[in-house]
Amino acid sequence: MSRIKRWVVGLIAAFGALVIGSTGALAQVVLKLGTVDGQTTHSGVGVDAFAAEVARLSNGQMKIEVFHAGKLGGIPDQQKNVLQGSQDLHLLYPEFLTGLIDETKIISAPYVFRDLDHAQAYLKSDLFKPGLDKLRSMGGIILDTSWSWKQKDPRGLISTKPVRTPKDLEGMKLRIWESKTAIETWRGLGANTIVVPRPEMYLAFKQGIIEGGPETIGVAYDGKNAEMAKYWTRTDEYYQIVNIMMNEKKFQSLTAQQRDILQKAALVGGQAYAAESERGFTEKKAKAMKDFGVTILEPDLAPWRERSDKVIAVLENDGVIPKGLVAKAKAIK
Repeated sequence: MSRIKRWVVGLIAAFGALVIGSTGALAQVVLKLGTVDGQTTHSGVGVDAFAAEVARLSNGQMKIEVFHAGKLGGIPDQQKNVLQGSQDLHLLYPEFLTGLIDETKIISAPYVFRDLDHAQAYLKSDLFKPGLDKLRSMGGIILDTSWSWKQKDPRGLISTKPVRTPKDLEGMKLRIWESKTAIETWRGLGANTIVVPRPEMYLAFKQGIIEGGPETIGVAYDGKNAEMAKYWTRTDEYYQIVNIMMNEKKFQSLTAQQRDILQKAALVGGQAYAAESERGFTEKKAKAMKDFGVTILEPDLAPWRERSDKVIAVLENDGVIPKGLVAKAKAIK
């Protein structure tokens, strides 16, 4: 082969390698994210904003496929999927990790935290860090280290009859999620607790399986539970902050730039989540009253707080929550 032919062949090979390399670099990264709430809820709005920001920051080279309303399974299933690597991302309610991480067991215990800022301080504190370390050891990480996904639609109770004090809960069939802390908390407050996955809550109301369940008025409106139950009581028993959990190996397999994009986009998603949740207690509360005839009750919470002290003592004595952790969390400034 002549020197010119060898040069041409080499040039063609080099060009081919360049094209292949460029194509590989442009290959789109697709990540699967699951939630258990509907697309119009603050959860849905938050993750959709996160997905849009990932697409924008990556110029379309990263795509988040969002599956709303439990399409990938219930919360325990999705958590397990992420930890095992069959699902990339999940909108995490950390209070649902009580079966795995001790530090999450006090999140939904009654009246531990003063407000959202106090709850956020706990999640960012050295007290909670062992929980995050354990989560990583099991295969998961959280994307938003600032814990900015604050739910500003306050906690409450949607029910078929008015509830003003814990005494009104006695014997009520109350839907609770898969958490021993939550189950024993509401049992201690007087209710007959029944575990029902969130996507099945409307049907459970319709079939008379439940008579109520703790949730915000915004979620009750979006999920149409307010169509079944005509009373909502503000309880403020705990403060919710969510996050995006990701499979740790998948996260580490990405480039530094791609990891940075996910973390920046998580902050944008958190802003959208907080804003939409705040709208839940303004516009959606008004719609629940107008469209479904819901009565809003905001009682004196002194009887609830008084009962909660006894509930916390029982939870500690029974080993449901770690002894002394509540006192340490309450001391955070």
